[in-house]
Formats: sequence, structure tokens, C-alpha cells
Amino acid sequence: MKRKKYYKKIFEYFKDKKILIIKYIILALLISGISFFNPYINSRIIVYITNFSISKLLLYSFLTIILGSMVSLLRNSSYHVGTRIRNSVSLRIKEEASKELFNIEVKNFDKEGTSYFTSIINSEPETIAGIFDSLQYSITGFFTNIGVFIYIFIISWQIGILFTFLMIINAILSKKRMTEWKKINSFLKDLDSKYSSNFSELVRGIRDIKVLNLKKNLLKKTIYEQENYKKESYEFDKKQDRRSLYFSIVDYVSDFLIILLGVFLVWTGKLTSENLLIIYMYRYQASDVFRNAINIYEQITRFNFSIDRLYGLIDGEKYSKEKFGKKSVKLSGNILVKNLFFSYGENEVLKDVSFEIKANTTVGFVGKSGQGKTTIFNVLSKLYTVDDNMIFYDGIDINELSEKSLRDSISEITQNPYIFNMSIKDNLRIVNSNLTEKEMIKVCKMCELHNFIMTLPQQYDTLIGENGITLSGGQRQRLAIARSIVKKSNIILFDEATSSLDNETQNYIQDSINKLSNKYTILIIAHRLSTVRDCDKIFFIDNGKIIASGTHDELVNSCAKYRNLYKKELK
Repeated sequence: MKRKKYYKKIFEYFKDKKILIIKYIILALLISGISFFNPYINSRIIVYITNFSISKLLLYSFLTIILGSMVSLLRNSSYHVGTRIRNSVSLRIKEEASKELFNIEVKNFDKEGTSYFTSIINSEPETIAGIFDSLQYSITGFFTNIGVFIYIFIISWQIGILFTFLMIINAILSKKRMTEWKKINSFLKDLDSKYSSNFSELVRGIRDIKVLNLKKNLLKKTIYEQENYKKESYEFDKKQDRRSLYFSIVDYVSDFLIILLGVFLVWTGKLTSENLLIIYMYRYQASDVFRNAINIYEQITRFNFSIDRLYGLIDGEKYSKEKFGKKSVKLSGNILVKNLFFSYGENEVLKDVSFEIKANTTVGFVGKSGQGKTTIFNVLSKLYTVDDNMIFYDGIDINELSEKSLRDSISEITQNPYIFNMSIKDNLRIVNSNLTEKEMIKVCKMCELHNFIMTLPQQYDTLIGENGITLSGGQRQRLAIARSIVKKSNIILFDEATSSLDNETQNYIQDSINKLSNKYTILIIAHRLSTVRDCDKIFFIDNGKIIASGTHDELVNSCAKYRNLYKKELK
């Protein structure tokens, strides 16, 4: 039933290509029809060569040129039509898969790695969209070779029966080979995807790898993983080669049996030597009738494997999807968290966390690393899902809010914000396509960024490289803050946004944050208490719990752990 549902979805992709598909099928039928007669014509040429019948030999040779040229022209037209269908359908499938990729819960990316999903989106749509091309050659070959098979039956029904018997043996061997292929192929694809994922990590982290001089260690690890994949692949190939060996042995035995039976039939006068020559020359094509059928079966099997793998991603049966409600509102910024528990698998991170934040206030979250601060941000932005009645925005359960309402209302600036490989202008307009030049300059001035931008060769049109590599850490942070303001989010989360910056740059960022105070609901995670000192309220997190809250001065007086952190920072 599941497969039937997938077929219906795939059919939708091909639906608007009806004319092209009909044209493609007509071309395939014409190619198959003409190819069907090729064995007969070629067999006549063999007979006329042996009889040296010049006029008939020239006639059939000329006919071969005509039919061969027609098949070539039809194949050329078929290729172009097939390419148009394949490219269009593949693009549509990739669009849907990419769209669904953004709906997958973040925990799946944590588990599988980003490149695993990339490999599915890159490879499986091509297999699915190329099914017509794959099948056309096998089906054309099938019709051509079945023409040979029928012609051999006409020449000698005895040898035709022998071919049938030999094909049954091939069928048994092929079935075993396909059973093994199904078992191992999924495992190998997953292994290859994981290897590709690790290799992508190497490329993305190339700068840190060079600076930390990790080339030797990481290459050793990568080579080990590649060798593991190659080892498994080799074992699979070895089994398949063993099957191929069986096929080869069957072919050699088949040749011997055909000659043996053919000689007997010629000796008894039931077959001419010319016809035995024809049968012997076309023996492999006759045997290929079944192999073409097996190829068709294998291609359909691969097609099914690809749609199972792809729709495991699209349908969310294998990879859980984000779920949102239907309430569409503009959030003002009031946040209420009640009795929040959260675990990563069996690792409980947040334990009965409760707090309230009023709109347009600034609050801080402090505590040692690994205590659950970032997890609080992850669940507030719904990167990870929590149960009902735990998080409320403006009195509405987070699980009742639509995706647009929640995500339009929240922005997050991390310690290393992602900056797109485009110009500064485009990095800002990507969140607000209606942004004017005047608004852009105003926001960048607010974020202490405009003066720097004006020193660049192309100013706001300057390309800033992959993840903003040409910018300093502080400039990336300020650009991320500007992007959040341009997005017009009422709630802005700062996750260790200043922890890796020098004091002067931190002051720039702090000035930018201060300019946002009383206009936005601001939540700040910080190790440096100077970053949150002026917050309206500070929550101290320890072992997944809020153990104290208040202003900076109140916590210095009432919370020993906060006081100790503050003293260490002063030193």
C-alpha cells in the first residue's frame, strides 16, 4: 500500500509531461519494432554471404543501412525527449525534497549528519526521473532479442526448447543475485552517505584543520572510514562476481550444448549448416531475452529502492518532521515557561524549569557550560519540540502557533552566526526583500557597522565569502544583529554572542544590544557577566535547573555561585 502511494506521487511529477511522454513511448515502440526485424535481416545476410548471392546480399545490406539509420535518428530524438522529461521531473522532485528537508527536526541532522540528506536529494531524484531512459534501452533490447529468440524457434524448435531450459537456469541464478543485492545495497548506500558526510565536514573545517595541524590525524580517520566502506563494498562485489562466474560457466556449457544439439540436427538432416551458423552467431542475443527482462526487473527494483529512500525523507515516516499549530498572530514578546523538562535521548538536560519574561525586557541566562542554557534557546525557538503546556508566547502554547508566527517573531545570534556567501546587501535583503537602502543604512549605523562597510571596495555590494570569511568575528556578529533587526523579530536571542570577542569588539556588540533595549524582548546567554550586568533580570542555571533569579546586584548578594563567578571575572 505504501509503495502504491509513492507511485501515485511519482505519477504527479510526470503528469504535466503527457505529450513528451507519449512522444517518448511512440519513439521507443518504433525503435523496438524496427529492431525486432534486425535479426532476420542480418541472418539473411549471413545466408547470402555463405551462398554468395550477390544481388540479395546487396539488397539486404542496403536495407540494413536504411533501418540502422532510422533507428539512430529515432534514438537521437528519443534521447532529447528523455532528457527534457528527466531534467524537468528531477528538478521538481529535488524542489519538493529540499522543501521537506527544512521540515525535518534538527535531531535527525544531529544523528545522521547533513551530507547524508544531501546525498539522498542529489542522487535519488536522478534515478527516479531517469526510469524511462533506463527502461527504454532494456525494453528495446528485449524486443530485439525476442525477435532473435522467435526466429531461432522458427529455424529449430529443438534448439528453441534448449534455450528455454537454459534461460530457466539463468532465472534461478539471477533471483539469488537480486536477493543479495537488495540486502546489501541499502547498507552500502547508508555507509557511503556517512563517509560522504564525514568528508564534507573535512572540507567545511579546512581552515581550523590547517591551523590546528590536524591533517595527519583526520586523514588517517577518513582513510580508515573509506577503507571500511571499500571493504564492505569489496565483499559485496566478490559475491556478485561469484554469481557472474556462475553465469559465465552456464554460458560456456550452453555453447557446448547448442553446438552438440546443432551438429546432431545437421547430421540427421533436420537443420542446415547455414541455419546452425545463424543460431550460433545469435546465441547470446537469444539468451539476452531473459537478461533484458532481468535488467528491467533490476531497474524497477532500483527505482523502488530510490523512492523508498526519498519518501522516507519526504513523508516523515523515517525522519520525524516539525509540527506546528494553526494560530497565526504577531507575537509581542511575552514568554512563560512552566515545569519544562527536556532530554536528548536518555540524557535529561532540563529539569522542571520555570520562568516568565515580559515583552520588551532584557534577561540573561548564566551558569557554567553544559548546564542547559543553549537547550533553553533551542526549545524556545522550537528547534527541538517539547510537550504541550510547557512554553507559552503571549499566553499561547508554542505548539499551537503556526510556523510563520513563531519563526517570524524570533531571531537568534549565536557565537558563530551563519553568514551567506553573498553581498552584505543580499545578506540583509534575504530576510526582508522589501528593505530599502535608507532602512539598510539606518540599521547598519545602529549596529556600528556602516562606517566599516563604507571602507570596503564595493561597500554594501561587497561579496563577503563563505560564512562571511572576509569579516572579523565582531563584524559577523553585528551583521547578524542587523539581519535580525531587518527581519523585524520582536524576540532576539543572543547565544554566547560576545564570548569569543576582544573587549573593544565586545563593547561594540554591547552598544548594539543596548540600542535594542526596551524595543525588543532580548534573551542573552553569556559567560561574561559584564554582558548581562544591566539586564532587567538574570537567571542562574545549574545542572538543568534555575537555582536563582534577580538583577545583578540582587544575585551578587543572594546567590553564592553567582557571586563566585563574578569575583573570578573581576580578577
